[in-house]
Amino acid sequence: MLELSKKYIKTDKNDLIESDIEKLQSLISYHSDLYYNKDEPIISDNEYDNLFKKLEFLEKKFWIKNKQTSLIWAEILESTFEKVKHSRPMISLDNTYNEEDLNDFDERVIKNIDDNNIWNIEYCLEFKFDWLWVELIYKNGELVQAITRWNWVEWEDVTVNVMQIENIPKKISYLEHLEVRWEVVMPNSVFSELNENAKIEGTKIFSNPRNAASWSLRMKDSSVTKKRKLKFFAYDLANFEDFRKKEKIEFYYDVIKDLEKYGFEISSYFKKLNWIWEVINAINNFWQVKKTIDFDIDGLVIKVNDISLWEEIGWTEHHPRYAIAYKFPAEILTTKIISVDHSIWKTWTITPVANLEPINISGVIVKRATLHNYEEVEKLDVRIGDSVFIKRAGEVIPKIISVVNIEWREKLEKILPPIYCPSCETLVKKDIDKVRYYCPNEVDCPAKHSEKLTFAVWKWGFDIDWFWEKQVELFLELWIIHNIVDIFRIKEKKDEILTLEWFKEKSVSNLIAWVEEAKKMDIVTLLMALSIPWVGKKTAKTISCLFKWENDLLSFDYTLDDLEELEDIGPEIGQNVIDYFSNDAHKRVLSELLNYIELKYFEEKVIVWNSIFNGKTMCITWSFEWFSRDELVKKLEEVWGSFVSSVSKNTDFLLAWEKAWSKKEKAEKLKIEIIDLTFFLNNL
Repeated sequence: MLELSKKYIKTDKNDLIESDIEKLQSLISYHSDLYYNKDEPIISDNEYDNLFKKLEFLEKKFWIKNKQTSLIWAEILESTFEKVKHSRPMISLDNTYNEEDLNDFDERVIKNIDDNNIWNIEYCLEFKFDWLWVELIYKNGELVQAITRWNWVEWEDVTVNVMQIENIPKKISYLEHLEVRWEVVMPNSVFSELNENAKIEGTKIFSNPRNAASWSLRMKDSSVTKKRKLKFFAYDLANFEDFRKKEKIEFYYDVIKDLEKYGFEISSYFKKLNWIWEVINAINNFWQVKKTIDFDIDGLVIKVNDISLWEEIGWTEHHPRYAIAYKFPAEILTTKIISVDHSIWKTWTITPVANLEPINISGVIVKRATLHNYEEVEKLDVRIGDSVFIKRAGEVIPKIISVVNIEWREKLEKILPPIYCPSCETLVKKDIDKVRYYCPNEVDCPAKHSEKLTFAVWKWGFDIDWFWEKQVELFLELWIIHNIVDIFRIKEKKDEILTLEWFKEKSVSNLIAWVEEAKKMDIVTLLMALSIPWVGKKTAKTISCLFKWENDLLSFDYTLDDLEELEDIGPEIGQNVIDYFSNDAHKRVLSELLNYIELKYFEEKVIVWNSIFNGKTMCITWSFEWFSRDELVKKLEEVWGSFVSSVSKNTDFLLAWEKAWSKKEKAEKLKIEIIDLTFFLNNL
């Protein structure tokens, strides 16, 4: 079924024929059962939507009467909970993925309203959850029953388990009959801890937080549910009409706010907006909010605020026309591991890197993903040929989350640590009491040499534009460069480089110009570029104050005891620093390098340390007219301050523009000093 699903996912809908309808119906039924009932999906949500949309397209094209897309059901195989009827059927929402679709939705809404004077509509915007629905029934102010979806007609009674959830109010001041609908959420931090413990204990590993939350709510032992730290968010009422009429409420916004008044936790991002362009603007800027929440959402729901218009706007066969879901670009998809490379990084560590069947995630073609280390490979039991769930972590680094559980995967080839270095064939070693496998050949391993020089020219080192990994590898192979000093002698090789294919006068001149600009650097940048094992920016800042100029050389004369007295310097990092600067070969390279570079701020250190931002952390929100965020971060780091991407109790300053959104609100609650650009620049 997995291969057939992949085939239909990749096929253009216009290439499908009428006979494909039955196959798609069978696939959707199969995947619905895995997702809703067994909590063991083998395709991602986005891929499921892809199949659903294609079936919907074919059903309309060939005028199918009994449409599966209008039923939206899932057959359950077994359940341990009592079945109950629910009073108001669940509804699905149509999906949209871009600004054009949102404008079309707005036009359809207005078109279906008889009042010709209405030319703009007020909308509500809130989180779109894709978790497990639960309905809580209150009588005389007391919670008497909790039910969750079994199929679309009957629900399961999970009252005992729901009573264990902390943010569920067991008593409320509203004494009328009330049926509140919620979404069950598992925080990402709880999910990570749950899976880490599962790896250690050899128990079930969940593919995503949604499945973990659903499984946790359906446990026979309610004490297990309590340990899972689930959260619930109220978003609807089964007896919606009764409630709003008794409370005399005309707008959806007021219904949800009334629920909050009675003690129910609602979406933290719930607002009403006057125009569709305000909705679009809020969605475009939502990435700032998304980074601050500790649970997954797959989009936002847009709903007409005026309830009296809902009936007039109407419904299709399976969704209302007065509401729509804006879904974020896909972050989690499935692909296959073709092979594994054993890559050597600048710390000499050998890392398994998976080569994947190419897949488009959020507009980026992903072909490779790190597996971190061989202990992680063993815990996940990842194998060559496996189908895996993959996510772009932080929107940048592809990460394999879990494998797709299929019966025949036991026959697949396991991924094992290499016996010999894949670059120099030296016998690989493993750190005692650590997960690290490494190549001990410090001097002659080509891969390590290439990695070190690549690291040196990238943004965390000298930050030389036009100097990329492939160029480093090519220049090393042709002996245009062979050490870090040669980077700054590159203009001497200009004529030789111009003889190479693809290198033209303009590109080579640009490369040389960037190298010349990079010669001006501070000592922290220099220390980072030297690739001292485990010395990152924070450690480089800490040890930078220990260097002295003596006879036009950088002098470093400290013991391990001296270093361990400094903050965040442990014995291993301290020994790495001592070993590096006591090595004669390293001393010679550093001495030669100093003939080509110009260290900035070294003489100004006393002045720099007097800045109010020295040793402080600062978060920056929004963007500024004259400075990019990177430029502001650089100015902060030049005065020995630290940039943080989010606001927390440990943040000292928030540099904010007038439209600072959620970060400013959080900073105000935490009583963090909020500063403007003028204050920042005047106090550097």
